[in-house]
Amino acid sequence: MTLRPVLAVAALVVGFAVPAWAQSIDPAIGAPLSPWRKGEMDIHHINTGRGEAQLLILPDGTSLLVDMSGKTVERPPFSLPTRPDSSRAPGEWVARYLQRVLPPSAPGIDYALISHFHGDHMGAIVDSSPWAANGAYRLSGITEVAEHLPIAKVIDRAWPDYDYPRPISDRTMTNYRTFLAWQTEHNHLQVERFQPGRADQLILVHDAHTYPQFQIRNLYANGVLWTGQGAATRALFPASETWPEDDQPDENKFSIAFRVSYGPFDYFTGGDLSSINEETAATPPAWGNVEPLVGQATGPVDAMKANHHGSWDSNSIPFLAALRPRVIVIGSRADGHPSVNTWKRMTSQRVWPGQRDIFVTNVSPATATTTYGIAETAKSTQGHVVIRVNEGGDSFRVFVLDDATEDMTVKAVLGPYQSR
Repeated sequence: MTLRPVLAVAALVVGFAVPAWAQSIDPAIGAPLSPWRKGEMDIHHINTGRGEAQLLILPDGTSLLVDMSGKTVERPPFSLPTRPDSSRAPGEWVARYLQRVLPPSAPGIDYALISHFHGDHMGAIVDSSPWAANGAYRLSGITEVAEHLPIAKVIDRAWPDYDYPRPISDRTMTNYRTFLAWQTEHNHLQVERFQPGRADQLILVHDAHTYPQFQIRNLYANGVLWTGQGAATRALFPASETWPEDDQPDENKFSIAFRVSYGPFDYFTGGDLSSINEETAATPPAWGNVEPLVGQATGPVDAMKANHHGSWDSNSIPFLAALRPRVIVIGSRADGHPSVNTWKRMTSQRVWPGQRDIFVTNVSPATATTTYGIAETAKSTQGHVVIRVNEGGDSFRVFVLDDATEDMTVKAVLGPYQSR
């Protein structure tokens, strides 16, 4: 079983005709997703099987692309088959998806944010990566997306020095920095470092005054966490020169995290944030346990993207207990996404009480076998997942789209859910 289709409050079986009354409420199952409308907020979790990509179309039409998929290193089982197929690179599939769903008036992407510097989020560069038309850099992930759509502003965790906690200079990062330099010089690209604590860095750029109930709060990056008071932050990590040689935090722990609020609706996304590194030491330093502290700063939300693809080291008990989401979307890209222990935490009524619906963009046969009960419990196990928030934010629905074609066909609709 790959999905449990529900239309509004009526359960439908795929293939059944949709009655006229239901068509007036939601798009018919089997039809293309209806376009975004001003006042709504769409959160697209785009599945290429090769990494994460989220597109947020905010209430005034401002676009925020969070990560760009683009993993090109073939190292099974750490990549699933490319969706819809392998005829194009993952970054190009993402760009084509964006072109289908962005408002017709959009000249391109307003914000492109890279949660952290791993290839499945920004696009890995390998020997076969093609060159851009300008000949200055290679194409994968964000550089591939920019080949098809202009980007107004890029935000990442380390601009302009890229030296924390140590210089970052691998092939992928070198290509990325060349891309930023060329785009800044030739296409007026703006680049900024993500600043935790702020609520005025990621703002509506087209019609902000119409939506005063909208806000994005920067929660965390680089070991710096919002305190919950004004724009104040606190450092979680000691000076990097004091870190134990055998217990250095990995790139995931520097991931950008933020909360999107639209009226009563709240959504969390945090890249590959993870909990404590239990595999590296019997008593690892407490300051490495980032995820629970981010959860405390976030508070309860209606929906969230699971951290680190639902891997074993993420979505800890204290983190989930703090957020208590009604909807969880897991962007998987490998066997073991989500892991059995993470799935048990997400589905446990002991972690937090109440209903929750979990959507997974990809469940491989191996994962279906080892993550017990996922096929029976998950609301979907294959496809793009779109959260559509109604104007004002009082309720939302979840659409599952077929990822085997570019037709944007709706496979299932769940909701409406009432926001907190």
